Amino acid sequence: MVHDSEQTDTTGTNQFEKNRFFDGKLMTAGDMRTEQQYHAERLELVTRHTTGSGIVRGLGVRSVESTDGELAISVDSGVAIDGVGRPIVVDSPTTKSVPAPEGEEIHLFVRFDEVALESVPVPDADGPPSETEANRHVEVFELIYRESPPDQESIPMVDLAANTSADDPRTVADRIAAGYHEKYRSDDVDGETAVYLGGFEREADGSWVRSQTAPQPEYAYDHDLLYATLIEHIADTENPHQTEVEAEPPEPQLDPAEVDGIHERVDYLQSELADVKRRQQTATTHLLRKTLDTTARLFRSTAEMFADHSGPVSKTAREIAQQVDDASRAESYTDTDQYLSTLRELYPSLAAFGDQLSGITSESTVDRYLDAVAELREALEADQPVEDVAVGLDGVAEAAVDLDLLHSATAEL
Repeated sequence: MVHDSEQTDTTGTNQFEKNRFFDGKLMTAGDMRTEQQYHAERLELVTRHTTGSGIVRGLGVRSVESTDGELAISVDSGVAIDGVGRPIVVDSPTTKSVPAPEGEEIHLFVRFDEVALESVPVPDADGPPSETEANRHVEVFELIYRESPPDQESIPMVDLAANTSADDPRTVADRIAAGYHEKYRSDDVDGETAVYLGGFEREADGSWVRSQTAPQPEYAYDHDLLYATLIEHIADTENPHQTEVEAEPPEPQLDPAEVDGIHERVDYLQSELADVKRRQQTATTHLLRKTLDTTARLFRSTAEMFADHSGPVSKTAREIAQQVDDASRAESYTDTDQYLSTLRELYPSLAAFGDQLSGITSESTVDRYLDAVAELREALEADQPVEDVAVGLDGVAEAAVDLDLLHSATAEL
């Protein structure tokens, strides 16, 4: 395995170097490495400075068990971003063994790694091959533990009071961004490259359980999470900050001369309330449209994935994508009742798609898809808020595109 110390340092901000191609150029191994490093380093730089590090999806710790002087650690499939900006992919539920610790508490991490593949002979100009080299590297992961908890960074604080005195929204936004940039953004990169999965402690009987005092797993704050948080805040027009108010406000001592001013204030508040409701409706409409567009796109990708393996499954996925496209073109997202009616009409096709997956995709990914469809059905039947139903539809589409094909699957006409 190739550990961090053996890999090129990509945490700096040096200028990027890339190949210049021309007819007749002799490409060496060094040129090929430069080409790979150029693309990898650009992606890692942008990722670590915009997305940050942490768990993106999955990677829950299923169990930690002691076995013959070792610890067997089982984790779910998932994706994480390490401190350098590299993706760490666990493609299926995995169990790995590590040496048993001496202490009573451990903290689990997943770390980027590479494994050499395909040993091939290296030609020697003066004679027969005398050496071998790995022909490929596959990016894998390593599960490790430490007996001390990770250092956790404090949450950045934005001084809104000092930056929101202007009336122009553009000026306010620029001041907030400038203040945050000056205080928190620097070229310093944390030396930690492993991603924290959680802490565990040993019970009296020797079993391991999740520690109640250890830090929480490290999650990445992706755009969907931040967007959903913002929408939830905007949509809560009653009391978004959970501020305690008096059940019975005190009787106001009104001066008759101030009545006209009170009427003006009431008119102003009514205007503000109407504006808030308009903005809430705009945000909801945007959310509903986004879920339809995303669902159509992901089911088209799913149809392409199954095209060479199962014609019926691919056809059903294309029909779902077309049905959602038609609903989006009809602007069903502008009316919540019409949107919900569209999803009720779509549900039988989503369920039928799941019934066709047996024997073609892995059992775990089929179960995940069927669970997502069941959650969508429950949201529709329980008349949950339309935003919750939209999130349920997103879950179905993501589960569909994440289906794993079995290697033994053959084409069905």
